[in-house]
Amino acid sequence: MLPWSFTEVLVDIRPRTLSQLIVRAVVAAVVCVGFALHAKATQETRRPQPVEVPAGATSLERIPTVRIDSAEENTTRRVLDRAEAAKARLTVRVVDGQFFWTSRDNRPLHLNSSDEFTYLSSEPGQYIRLTRLDDRISYVEHVDLTSGSVTWFGELRIVVGK
Repeated sequence: MLPWSFTEVLVDIRPRTLSQLIVRAVVAAVVCVGFALHAKATQETRRPQPVEVPAGATSLERIPTVRIDSAEENTTRRVLDRAEAAKARLTVRVVDGQFFWTSRDNRPLHLNSSDEFTYLSSEPGQYIRLTRLDDRISYVEHVDLTSGSVTWFGELRIVVGK
């Protein structure tokens, strides 16, 4: 039998002996390691996943929240207001399993996945990247221009059967 109780170790803050101090330090270390392992396990289960577009999907759409303009000289990041976001609305139409970038002159898109990302691309430097984290699908819409590039970020909605 130990000369102290578990509740005494947790409740009594002042250690009376060196052995009590050591026990408290070990208990605290075990608790910290437990929390760290739990946090690591939680992070691992929240790993981003590729997006699978369901068979009955008719469109992918949403308005962006952030725009990044990049050029040789500088890069600017802006949080979009409602009017700017509405003008930059992303729309992709799905017809017979084929994707068309409606908001970019109805360009045909090619679907492929790589690790946790799903890509819809029309030509080099122009793509939509999708990823799923829990129940949210985020997107990045990227367009290269002659003087730089524009990238929009937002959360995507898949419309099924509309």
